[in-house]
Amino acid sequence: MKIFIAGGTGAIGRVLVPLLVNAGHKVVALTRFADRTAQLGQMGALPVVGDVHDELRLARLVAESEAEVVIHQLTAFGAKHGDPYAETIRVRIEGTRSLIAAARAARVRRFIAQSISFMCAPFGSGLTDEETPLYLDSRPAVRALAEAIASLERQTLGAGGMSGTVLRYGWFYGPGTSYDPEGSIPTALRKSTLPIVGAGAGTYSFINLRDAAAATVKILAYEARGIYNIVDDSPVRLSEWLPIAAKLLGAPAPGQMDEALARQQLGDMRVYYMNEQRGASNAKAKREFNWQPAFPSWRAGFEALYLNHSRESSDAA
Repeated sequence: MKIFIAGGTGAIGRVLVPLLVNAGHKVVALTRFADRTAQLGQMGALPVVGDVHDELRLARLVAESEAEVVIHQLTAFGAKHGDPYAETIRVRIEGTRSLIAAARAARVRRFIAQSISFMCAPFGSGLTDEETPLYLDSRPAVRALAEAIASLERQTLGAGGMSGTVLRYGWFYGPGTSYDPEGSIPTALRKSTLPIVGAGAGTYSFINLRDAAAATVKILAYEARGIYNIVDDSPVRLSEWLPIAAKLLGAPAPGQMDEALARQQLGDMRVYYMNEQRGASNAKAKREFNWQPAFPSWRAGFEALYLNHSRESSDAA
């Protein structure tokens, strides 16, 4: 089928685009930067240059692509200028609005959007699922992101004339993410600047980039409207995974930080992630799409990522 993707050079896009092309789809990929068109071309996509906030040009590009499906994988966490967090919130609210308007005008039949599984209300026991409400009554720093996610999901599911699918991905790990061996998480562990906050009770649902991309390709074969968690089978507390990651990286064991001090030094958002969030269930996606991650456990995925990197570094030396 013909697919228009926004976010083709992002962490998941760099994996997703080649998988879509290899599956026989014709992919048109949007980029803001002309110097990234060659990269998209090498992946097998037809690159087009435009900005999701330039509504007139965006509408023209989507129409010219003759897309049947628009896939929204945009974030701005890697932005080099301005505030990446604020820009990501803008992309998820205003960018989603622009993409849906362009898709509707072009009579696209399906809209698939990237969301996240870890902004659900953290109250209660067990895992969250697709019916768990988002954490809209949280502290202001957390609420801003929760409200942006709520807007993206509401717009996607309410897009008139199109079937809307929301994919709530877990914490991405793999090349180009914060968990990349040279990324911000391993770097902080090596510098002993990433502590276990409070009890380290924040429960992470991870997902390998390739598993996230493979799930997205698989879901294209189903006319599924609704929300789906795309996470691995092994939710884990910060207090468990952080020391294991440090050991795999040959970094010092992480220290401890009191929650009150962490709120002062790290902020409410990081305290939420590290000591409050709940893990998510992938039961719905597995049941409805017969999907199974190749890395059911973050631990095996981290071992593959970090031990292979260590061996490659040793060989290079």
